[in-house]
Amino acid sequence: MLRALNQLFRFLLIIISLALVGGCAGSQQRLSNDEIFATSKPANQHTTIALLGGTGMVGGHILQQALAQGYDLRILSRSPEKLAYLGERVTIVQGDARDPQVIETLLEESDVVISAIGPGSNKKSAPDLTSTVSRNVLAAMAKQNIERYIVISGAAVTMPGDRRNATGWLMRQLVKLRFASLLKDRQAEYELLSKSSAKWTLVRCPLIESSNAESTANVSLLSPQSFHLRAGELSRFVIDQIFSDTYARQGPFVYSR
Repeated sequence: MLRALNQLFRFLLIIISLALVGGCAGSQQRLSNDEIFATSKPANQHTTIALLGGTGMVGGHILQQALAQGYDLRILSRSPEKLAYLGERVTIVQGDARDPQVIETLLEESDVVISAIGPGSNKKSAPDLTSTVSRNVLAAMAKQNIERYIVISGAAVTMPGDRRNATGWLMRQLVKLRFASLLKDRQAEYELLSKSSAKWTLVRCPLIESSNAESTANVSLLSPQSFHLRAGELSRFVIDQIFSDTYARQGPFVYSR
C-alpha cells in the first residue's frame, strides 16, 4: 500500500512540476479545429498579433480568443497543414522559432508578440528552447520597432518582489527537484526580458486545465495562490494585456479559484 502511494505521489510530482515550469504548455486535450474557428470573426482590429506556440494546448486557446475578438494573426508553425483549416483568416509562417531569420519574418507587419512556446511533453526539446526563442524575438522586435511582448511562463520562475506563501514555495521546490534544467531556461528567459527595453509581461502560470470557462482569472504580483488555471481564463487575460500597461515589465501570477 505504501509503495503504491509513493508511486502515485511521484507521478503527480512529475505532472505538476512539468506544468509549472513549462509555462502552461502541457500536453492536455487541445481544442478541436471546429472549436477554435467556431467563434472566429472577420478581422476588425488595427492590430496584428505574431503568435508562437499556436498549435499547442494553451496556444490554441489564445488563438481562439484572438480570432473571436477580430485580431489579425501571423502564426509560426513547423507544420502549416495543422492550421490549414483557418484558410485566409490568418497568415502562417513556416519554420523553427530557434532560427532568427524565421522570427524576423514572423514579426513583419506585426504590432504585438505573444509566445506560448514551451517544452510540453516533447523530451527532445532543446534545454534552452524558451530563452533562445525570446532572445530571437527581442532582437527582431528591436529591429522592427515593436514594443509589446507577452510571454507565457511558469509559476516557479522568481522575480524581485516575490513574497511566496506556502503554495508558491511548494511549487518552486517541486520544479527545482524534478526539472532543474527547464527552470534554468525559464529563469534565463526572464533575465533576458528584464535587461531589454521591450514592454514585456511574463505571465507566470501553475497547472493549466484545458477548460473554456467564462470566469475571470485571478492575479497576484506576490505569490501564486492556487495550483491550477483554466486555459480559457488565461487566454482572455493574455489578450486583455495587449493594450494594457497594468503589468508592463512585470510577472503576474495568474491562477483560478
